[in-house]
Amino acid sequence: MPAGPSSLGNRSYYDGPSVKPGSSNSRSEVSPLFRPGGPKRGDSPLDRLIPIEGPSRRGTASVVHTNPFTFWSNYYKTHSETAGELHETVRLLGVNQRMRDVQAVLVGYLTHHGKNAEAWMYRALALAIHMNRGSASDESAALNYAADLAQRTHNPNDLVSVADTMALMGHVDRQGALLDEAAVRVPHLSQPLKMSVNLALKTKDPARMGDAIEKLLALGWPGEDEYIRAECRRQVQNMAKALREDGRSQDAATLEGRLAEALTRDVFVRLSWDGYADYDLAVDEPLGVTASYDLPRTVFGGSVLGNGFGKHSEEVYVCPRGFDGDYTIHIRSIWADPAQPVVRVKLETIAHEGTPQEKREVHNLTPEQIGQAFVIHLDGGRRKTVLPYIDPRAGKIEFQAMGRPLTRHTRSARNRARGNPPADPKTRATLKNGVRPKS
Repeated sequence: MPAGPSSLGNRSYYDGPSVKPGSSNSRSEVSPLFRPGGPKRGDSPLDRLIPIEGPSRRGTASVVHTNPFTFWSNYYKTHSETAGELHETVRLLGVNQRMRDVQAVLVGYLTHHGKNAEAWMYRALALAIHMNRGSASDESAALNYAADLAQRTHNPNDLVSVADTMALMGHVDRQGALLDEAAVRVPHLSQPLKMSVNLALKTKDPARMGDAIEKLLALGWPGEDEYIRAECRRQVQNMAKALREDGRSQDAATLEGRLAEALTRDVFVRLSWDGYADYDLAVDEPLGVTASYDLPRTVFGGSVLGNGFGKHSEEVYVCPRGFDGDYTIHIRSIWADPAQPVVRVKLETIAHEGTPQEKREVHNLTPEQIGQAFVIHLDGGRRKTVLPYIDPRAGKIEFQAMGRPLTRHTRSARNRARGNPPADPKTRATLKNGVRPKS
């Protein structure tokens, strides 16, 4: 193995200089090197990995070396590449399924240019070693070097991708530390927490499972909230059953108690209506941010979970862990079909949902009454920290991407199908200022 960022035992005969963090040419967010699919070459799931899409360079595709390790080692003695150029070289060799060359390229580069090493290089090397049925110790060493670099850079993408590769290849020892740091650095993203749930199941670790589900259920997840809540229940049930079978009944009971507590929510709002129309929820949170279609997730923990319109006549706002204060609810009318008019609008609000302190109110309204504001006052909110800032444009894109299929349920598609004009941008801008357009 080429030298890694930390000592993992005796150095092999082609070890090079010590690895340092990525250079100024670093490409931490590079496209994946391999993607599942393609012809199966063996029993391992990794044997089904194939290179990602893209044209190949003729030179790389056509030249075959008797001993690729000697060739690429000699090449990198006198040549250097940026991380991006190396990534392209590896990708193109992978396109042509020349996995020995992939391994040789990475070994040669890391031996002679270890100062430019990045986590993805050792991650790709581990995959190449595995696909070439190489040494298990070299595979493990490459993954450990990748983990060292990920923890040194503190890049969440590196932390998650290395942990994911370790999970794929059955190396569980260091996954937890990588996922725990990623969850701290990007608490508004679900991937590290979902992976932590999977790790807890594999290792039968009820403490990790409890921590992961508590963090998942402390937020609303636009586009997938119901799925996440259902999966948390299911995975806890599976683990509790396994723990009881192992004679760990107390651990099972403790985990189930943590789930019950985590499922409670500080603020819950549901808007529904009959007829064929588009209404939006907007909730002014106590510290001055409004959760809405344009900003479905706020830094204070509130989320609009879906964009309901037409026959999908429901919108939900949740703040599972909120700050104390008033949550002011506005209902915004975007458009309505006069052929199928709205007669009734229903607004349900709950404070401390699922607890003995639960307070529920139901407002049955007519379309003419939706202009008024409704307030939920929260005492005893459980949020202690503010989430990282999220660009509203990024949040909206994610919100739309996680929603229903674009061709069936986007506003523009609905408007075209029903002959209704789309919401005017000026109207949308007016709505953001809290003014309801004339019907």
